[in-house]
Amino acid sequence: MKTWIAALGALLLSAGVAAAQPRAPGSDYPNRPVRIVVAFAAGGNADMNARLIGQALSAQTGQQFVVENRPSGGGIVALETVARATPDGYTLLVGALGTHGLTPGLYRNLSVHPLRNLDHITINSLSPLVLAVHPSVPARNFAEFRALLAANPGRYDFGSAGNGSTGHIAAVMMLHLMGVQANHIPYRGSAAAFSDLAAGRIAFQLDTISFLESHARAGTVRALFVSTPERSPMLPDLPTSAEAGLPEFVASTWTPWSAPLGTPMPIRQFLYEQIQVALQTPEVRDRLLQLGNVITLGYTPERTREFIASEIERWTPIIRISGATID
Repeated sequence: MKTWIAALGALLLSAGVAAAQPRAPGSDYPNRPVRIVVAFAAGGNADMNARLIGQALSAQTGQQFVVENRPSGGGIVALETVARATPDGYTLLVGALGTHGLTPGLYRNLSVHPLRNLDHITINSLSPLVLAVHPSVPARNFAEFRALLAANPGRYDFGSAGNGSTGHIAAVMMLHLMGVQANHIPYRGSAAAFSDLAAGRIAFQLDTISFLESHARAGTVRALFVSTPERSPMLPDLPTSAEAGLPEFVASTWTPWSAPLGTPMPIRQFLYEQIQVALQTPEVRDRLLQLGNVITLGYTPERTREFIASEIERWTPIIRISGATID
């Protein structure tokens, strides 16, 4: 009798725990593992965002949110994988400015369009860019850097993670706003570009603060500004682009969460709300801030779609100026 009562108590307790787990309105979603397809390799900023939030979502819902890295094809493989999945909320996409904002301008024949082939959930963070120069470059600040490039058109080289990468296109925007010229050297990844920057073989690089912060602190490179309206806690003494003298230049990569086109709004709204909860937990919030991210609360599915559309419109003319294409 006691054993039966104990078993019944355990059953009722487990049922109570299950009932306490949040679910999408009108459904039992999620009732099995959810796949988070990340468009980049493990260890990068988008991957870290996905893993931190995925772990929180697993704890909040009682179902596993499992990260799967699909970095091939500059993120196109990940876009295609998610766009072709069943729109039931069990396949999600985590990308960046490159996948969602730049691809429409870079590809002549784009197999998956971020607006036409995907639905959207939220944007959980922004990651500022930093302009860094080799210490041998005779410019102690941005004003001197601008004057140096103006006096020596085409003499200085800059590197990026590749043709059409965020660092490349953002640098083209910066140079265009400055009214100066420099030569682009594409590399296979930010680390390869930085290797030549540290060696003095290129003059400057524009990349994420999470990537450049430790090198700037070590003095391997000289950071000139951060490309956001507010200073970053990672480098609090570093001026913003506006403070440095280029207020028109505001550029960040960002971390969008998307789903296959046709994913029901109640599921997307549920995921948005759960991500908002995750972003306000100390474990997630503090770690994202340590990685140099600016947490962005309030990006509803509707607002996220509008933001992506505005970013495509903003960056496509700069891509045209750069001449960058991928296919």
